[in-house]
Amino acid sequence: MGNANNKGTIPPPSSKPPPQGMVKRLQEDVTCSICLDILEDPVSIDCGHNFCRGCLAVHWSGVSASGSQCPECRAPCSRGRMIPDTRVKSLVEKIRDLPCEETLTPTGSPEGPGAQPEQGRPVQLVRLDEEGGLTLDEEALSRCLEQGGVGDAPVCLVSIVGEQRRGKSFLLNYLLRRLQNLDVKDGSWMGREEEPLEGFEWRVGARSVTKGVWAWSQPFWVPTEWGKVAVLLVDTEGSMDIARGTETSVKLSALSMLLGSYQILNVSSQIKDPDLEYLEMFLHVAEEVGKEYELESIRHLDLLVRDWSSSVVLGSDGGEEHLRDVRQMLEATSPCKHPRTLEVLSRSSSRCYLMPFPGKRIMTGNQGSLRDMDEDFRDSLRDYVTTLVGSVGQHIWRDRDGALLTGTQLTAKIKKFSDLMKKHHCGFSSPPQMAIAFHNQRVLDRAHADHALFLKEKDGDSQNMFSCLKVPPSKMTKLFMERRGHLLRRCRTDMREPAPEKEALLTELEDLLTQEAETFLKTYGKRFKKFAIVAGVGAGALVLGPVGGAAGAGIAGAVIAAEAAGALALTEVMAIGVGTGAAAGIVVGGGVGGGVGGNFARKDRQRAEAAGGGREEEDGTEDLSDDSPLI
Repeated sequence: MGNANNKGTIPPPSSKPPPQGMVKRLQEDVTCSICLDILEDPVSIDCGHNFCRGCLAVHWSGVSASGSQCPECRAPCSRGRMIPDTRVKSLVEKIRDLPCEETLTPTGSPEGPGAQPEQGRPVQLVRLDEEGGLTLDEEALSRCLEQGGVGDAPVCLVSIVGEQRRGKSFLLNYLLRRLQNLDVKDGSWMGREEEPLEGFEWRVGARSVTKGVWAWSQPFWVPTEWGKVAVLLVDTEGSMDIARGTETSVKLSALSMLLGSYQILNVSSQIKDPDLEYLEMFLHVAEEVGKEYELESIRHLDLLVRDWSSSVVLGSDGGEEHLRDVRQMLEATSPCKHPRTLEVLSRSSSRCYLMPFPGKRIMTGNQGSLRDMDEDFRDSLRDYVTTLVGSVGQHIWRDRDGALLTGTQLTAKIKKFSDLMKKHHCGFSSPPQMAIAFHNQRVLDRAHADHALFLKEKDGDSQNMFSCLKVPPSKMTKLFMERRGHLLRRCRTDMREPAPEKEALLTELEDLLTQEAETFLKTYGKRFKKFAIVAGVGAGALVLGPVGGAAGAGIAGAVIAAEAAGALALTEVMAIGVGTGAAAGIVVGGGVGGGVGGNFARKDRQRAEAAGGGREEEDGTEDLSDDSPLI
């Protein structure tokens, strides 16, 4: 029945492909149910359904005129009322110009123009162990924020935090649908009535689903006045979960702040005092993170109140009224119980939105489909998501000076914070303790930087032969010991308390400085010996001729032997000096060189023994009378 497959295929892709899934959905809407192909010469019949004119004529040809029925709904129809549907025909012609392969555009693609399409999926960025420790998956983070053109583009991350089991992942999945259909102007982006909700893992019930921090692997490209912005969605474990400690909440809040330029605080029923206490803690954390990483702490904040039932006024209008009441309540207390919260809620970048109860069917089902939602909840959800996505490109990450941050720059800051958590794993019991951890790490970093500068200066000075020979290796060793001791004393004084890991951190810094010094001193020792040979032979030959040259060679040989052997007996060092001088053919010069070199070696060894210990702090005094430079 019908003329299936006689109309050819859809033309090849055009230069501008549509958003993900659009072709397939549009094809479903303009498909003839008789031939199961794209409508050709579409007509509409009494019941409103559309068919190909030829398919419908063939279908009705085998039945009497009085028995004509709609092939789809079986409603009685008149054969004489096959009305050409010009709107559907125009839509079919437009669809034929679209590609049959769903290649994503920069307005909805995981990657930039010309990149291969990727099927988006949730990826875990942060894992939590049973003790509340956080582990960042740096590879997953880089895939989300540094690949597919995101690394060089401005980014907006929509992050949702709040109490567990309050529909955070459910909301993100409808945000996902909207971002996948940016070009859709009506409410059809919400999907079909019976379409199951997919994307981030979610389910009804009391047990928590999301563990750690997850992100959608596919960024969505939203056009703005300054170019395309990569938008990513971030889902966070319930950070107000009573099963988790304050330390975990602090860490999750800090990461959420770094992972969200558009923050959504999801609360239930109304904004209550526990919500305000959590928000105050979250804002304190955001403030400290912002200072540490030179970021504006809160770019945009939505207080999304779910299951609202206190009034019939919903949405942004009801939210503004509720937010005004909350501010008045905070202002009425003296002193203000939550000063940071009051300040942020008074900004134009903060808003409140009220959403009604979604309905019993959706709370007891497992599909999350539109048909299970109460109508007022569906309308509210559509309005909120549409408004959010419409403004999301304005809330991109910037530093405190207003400069745009790229995906790569933001990734570096997140990784730096992850490293800090590893070093100060006991330093996040509260926002003030986190501030102490930040300060102490800056003290340690400054000490390391100062040591690196000191090392660079000494390395530069020692490139010159005359400067190098004025400071024997034993003296250079002493200088590095003194510098290390000074830096450690300064750190011990400048680090704030309480810092339970202070001694461990100082020991780690000491080991690092010692390792850097030892590496340099090995190179310095070789450089000094090389210059000693050149200077000894050259100076001796210039002043005394061949005999002096042999004497210089002997001196240099004894110095080398002393530095290399350290504990050799004086007679052995003199023998080396004699051998070196004799190698030049002058025994007298060798003897003289050996004597002078042996005396030098003895003094140098005495200085090394006096320095001793390697890590004990010096008192800052020394006897320079016995520290005669080589030249």
